[in-house]
Amino acid sequence: MQSLIKNHYDTLCTRPERGPDFYLARHLRRKARKGDGRLGRFRDMGKFVKASVADVIRGRLDPCFTREFRFYEWNVLLFCAYCNARLSRRSVTRDHVIPRSRGGSNEPDNLVPCCRPCNARKSNKPLWKFLLERELQVA
Repeated sequence: MQSLIKNHYDTLCTRPERGPDFYLARHLRRKARKGDGRLGRFRDMGKFVKASVADVIRGRLDPCFTREFRFYEWNVLLFCAYCNARLSRRSVTRDHVIPRSRGGSNEPDNLVPCCRPCNARKSNKPLWKFLLERELQVA
């Protein structure tokens, strides 16, 4: 028993040389232990929850599915909703699709991630007007 405790103590306290193989193995162990986390759950739900465009429009999605999608949208894969630019956690801003000055709310359905230039250009314009002006500038 004493040798088991001593061996366990020695492996915890001494610092053997740890090369890249050690860290790769540790990473794989931790990943196997945790699974894919929330993103994995989102993928699994996508396999089993069949949603159509009509379900999305009518708001008939499972609340768990919409929560996971919002987490994915805001934390995992950040793209600007208007120009598709890749965003970082520092460069993301929230834009109200229907501006608050025009009666929009702070509900999650009214918020989209976007970059600062698009958010500033849109300001308090309605979405259709902003998209029309943007198309005219590109053409």
